[in-house]
Amino acid sequence: MKKIITIAAAIAMATNIACAQDTFGESNQTSNKIIKHLDLGVTLGTDGIGLDLSTPVVENWVNVRAGFTYMPRFNATMHFGFEAGDESMTPAERDEQFDRLSGMLHDMIGTTVDKEVDMVGTPKFQNFKFLVDVTPFRNKNWHVTGGFYWGPSRIAYAENAIYDATSLVSTSFYNNLYDRVVTSYHNLFSDFETPYMSMGGQDLYADQEIYDKFKSYGRMKVQLGEYKDTGEPCYVEPDENNMMIAKVKVNSFRPYLGFGYGGRLLKNDDRYQISFDAGVMFWGGTPQVLVTATQYAGFDDGMGMVEVRPGVFEERQVRQAKEIYVKREVNLAKDVRNIGGKVGDYVDVLKSFKVYPVISLRISRRLW
Repeated sequence: MKKIITIAAAIAMATNIACAQDTFGESNQTSNKIIKHLDLGVTLGTDGIGLDLSTPVVENWVNVRAGFTYMPRFNATMHFGFEAGDESMTPAERDEQFDRLSGMLHDMIGTTVDKEVDMVGTPKFQNFKFLVDVTPFRNKNWHVTGGFYWGPSRIAYAENAIYDATSLVSTSFYNNLYDRVVTSYHNLFSDFETPYMSMGGQDLYADQEIYDKFKSYGRMKVQLGEYKDTGEPCYVEPDENNMMIAKVKVNSFRPYLGFGYGGRLLKNDDRYQISFDAGVMFWGGTPQVLVTATQYAGFDDGMGMVEVRPGVFEERQVRQAKEIYVKREVNLAKDVRNIGGKVGDYVDVLKSFKVYPVISLRISRRLW
């Protein structure tokens, strides 16, 4: 809204300047030998709303435009579902495990984990642009245009809805507890024995029953299809800030090529012009849709070789045994297949845009 107000103020200021210059006469308009005239334009199109200034470089042949475009904010909501258990279970069994796990968390910490969580996506598309219009045709209303757009590489952003924050905090709490239970069990009766929880000053250690119960639940996560190279499930979990975030990125420098048609807006008045443009913005191929995925990297048994006496080595536990999970950035548009639900629909749409179509309307007024 602030940018829209700023644009409106700039238009009003420019109009006042132009009117004042009209009042003082046309002598000042022709005195400038470098810039024959300068136009202020307002644009509206698929690249957003914007302002630009234009001037002829070669009269009736080459015109240059420079300005800024901004895509107004709007939200698009998509849903994804948490699950428990492992891939060996049927969907019905995983749903049953999730319900049991959700009930257990409610008993422990008094909060309920919603199975469905919303992600809210917002465009962040803003660009500086520099365009050159060439009119090589006999009909000077037609022009071809080349140039570039330049802006932040992140053009869209999605994060979990605020009202789902409690579910994500509960999920992070459970996954941390899961790790502690597994670690506690595998280090029982060792020098690295560690409790999974302390209550009332008493340390609690995971026995076989607790371990088996948590292993049957598995970690709580969201599955977003499978990795193309391995076929393994792609899982996403809340990050260290208990958030789930996705980013859409393209090249910062985006060449443009197009054509257009323009002319007077008002009959017998060259001060006001209107034009239509159509072209493509080359933003570097398929956009990247980036999320931070969690991947199981194996079990570290903590064993290593220890020199028990000079020249004699034995294998002993030298560090805490635990399951290893790594987080890495994954491009859903390139690395993952079979993404279901609304998330998959949006990824498919983005994958279809190797270039970005630009269709815009421009109305301008001559400043001098």
